[in-house]
Amino acid sequence: MSNKAELQRNDVLRLSNEQSNKITKESIETALLLLMKENEYRDISISDIVKRAGVSRTAYYRNYRSKEDILNKHLETVVKAITNKMDFTTYSEDDFGFWHSIFSQVRNYSDIFLILIRADFEGIILSSINKIMLDDIPSDIISTKEKYDIYFWSGAVYNILSEWITSGMRESDEEMAQICCEIIAETSS
Repeated sequence: MSNKAELQRNDVLRLSNEQSNKITKESIETALLLLMKENEYRDISISDIVKRAGVSRTAYYRNYRSKEDILNKHLETVVKAITNKMDFTTYSEDDFGFWHSIFSQVRNYSDIFLILIRADFEGIILSSINKIMLDDIPSDIISTKEKYDIYFWSGAVYNILSEWITSGMRESDEEMAQICCEIIAETSS
């Protein structure tokens, strides 16, 4: 076999392994989330997860250290997906558009947030939001006021979203955006 053919074969195997590992991770994450819909988080074992996911314990431990690790990584992915779809600069002059974007994006992931809230992961959700918001600003240029501004708004956004999700999202995305705009207008005056 020529060197070129050998390199191509290795590339195909590498890609195949990456795809297989991605599928394994997704299966484990999905299995845990499905189990959390049926059972209390604390009652779910690693054996339950690997059985539902159809993977080996070795595959599980190759990717995750614990159940919490699965949720942390999944939550980080979800929070990044939400924040990446929101272009903060586009909404700098459009408060309604900014808030509407948040509520419409979160609605797509509300089932996962509800599962995490019911599993007492509120602190982890808030920490994840804080981390992603702070990661967008280089630490050497952020002022103390800016840092606390981020914590302030992260907490406000988390609490509003948490209440909205746990109360069944009865208000539309538009209604919630309007409520947030009114709150900000009232506090600014």
